[in-house]
Amino acid sequence: MGAVRHGEYIAKVRITPDPSAAAAVVRRDIDPASAQEVFRPALQAELRERPYTFDIQVQLCTDLERMPVEDTTVEWPEQLSPSTTVAKLRLPRQDISGPENLEKMDALSFTPWRVTAEHAPLGNIMRARKEVYRRSSIERHRLNQQPRTEPRSADEVLGPPR
Repeated sequence: MGAVRHGEYIAKVRITPDPSAAAAVVRRDIDPASAQEVFRPALQAELRERPYTFDIQVQLCTDLERMPVEDTTVEWPEQLSPSTTVAKLRLPRQDISGPENLEKMDALSFTPWRVTAEHAPLGNIMRARKEVYRRSSIERHRLNQQPRTEPRSADEVLGPPR
């Protein structure tokens, strides 16, 4: 897990399932070899049946010697800085199976670099990822014969709020 700037701080951010939401998962044993697509149908069924909640947690860097930014193989000790839940991500029950969702997803590019300078990724691995994400997006859009454009708002991707 790479570090990011968190305003004046350095932090690692993780998203972890809320324990009650994790306990509610029904489709736990998925055999990837059982069908051409196994994860998407399982996710579609889970979200149709129940909402899910994730904790967004931040672990602040309190000691650059013992919590290095450049070496992502070093796990930051929880006793120096425990992960703290700063927000909840709630996914309501919903039907995500429509072909328009797949088209929207196919047209998107995900990158940890689509942030303000106050939240920029830090460290050599994160810097390397920046170019990998960019080139991967360019190639995927080329292969899919799609224009590669940056969304200007969430509404452009998700549609207006209901």
